[in-house]
This record gives sequence, C-alpha cells and structure tokens, in this order.
Amino acid sequence: MKKLTLSAAAVAAIFGAQVQAAPGDVQLVGFVSPICEVTGLSTQLVDFGNVSQIQNVSLSGLNMRCNDADGATVTLTSSEGGLESDDNEDFALKYDATFTPSGGLPSFTLNAPGGPGQNDVSVAQPYGGSSALASGVGASINIATTETSPWAGGYSDTLTVNITSN
Repeated sequence: MKKLTLSAAAVAAIFGAQVQAAPGDVQLVGFVSPICEVTGLSTQLVDFGNVSQIQNVSLSGLNMRCNDADGATVTLTSSEGGLESDDNEDFALKYDATFTPSGGLPSFTLNAPGGPGQNDVSVAQPYGGSSALASGVGASINIATTETSPWAGGYSDTLTVNITSN
C-alpha cells in the first residue's frame, strides 16, 4: 500500500507540474483617417480683365495636406489649354500658372500652350511624405497671361488643382 501511495503521489506530482495556464493574447489596433486635399480654392471667378495686355493674378490662402507616408502628387489641369475665345472656339491664349507651396516644397508651373484645339493640358509634381505635408502647408497660385489678343469678346478656362496620395 505504501508503494501505491507513493506511485499515486508521484503521478499527481507529474500531472500537477504540467498543468499551467495557457497564454492569452490581445490584438491591438489603431487607425488614422486618410486626408489628401487642397483647400481654400472654392469654385470662384478670377477676372484677368482686358487681355489685350499682359495680366497677372495671384490666389493665396490655399492649404495643401496629405497624410500618406508615401506623399502626394499635385496636378494642375487647364481644361481648354489656355484662355479660350468665346467667339473663335478652340483658339486660346497662352498663360502660365505656378503652384507654390510653403515649407520648402518645390513650386511648379503649368504652361498652358494656347493655340487651337488644346484641351486637358496637365502638369504634375510629386511630393515625398513628410510631417509638414501631413499636417498641412500653405500654398498659392500665380497666373500670368503670356500673350495678348486684339480680338473682342470673352476668354475663359477652368484650372483644376488635384492632389492624390502616392
């Protein structure tokens, strides 16, 4: 009986030593909403005035922000390829639109070629991801006509500023 008790005690000790609490885990997650936008450029009318002379306008108070770690690409697009004549459809005056962000980011220029039949002319500038771009930087656009017209009538174009994450 003594051997049986020792054997039972030994078996209990072996099984007792192997019984441990199983490890548990918890998955931790978080989220930051993606933001990639240019603000301060609501649909507005910018009047050059008399384009029989070289004209220049500036749009300030813009803000560019993109919190993608890979950065963003800003694209300027002229829908008509220049200031299109209302009377002579598909003929447009040349202009330059320069997008200038602050924070040491490089500026770039859309050279709208003017002339006949130029539609959807674009230029793009990629920017690397940075804490400045993620929190937002100021920007401006300077637009200058580079030729004049002697012909009466209206001239118009739509300049679109688009930002997409890289």
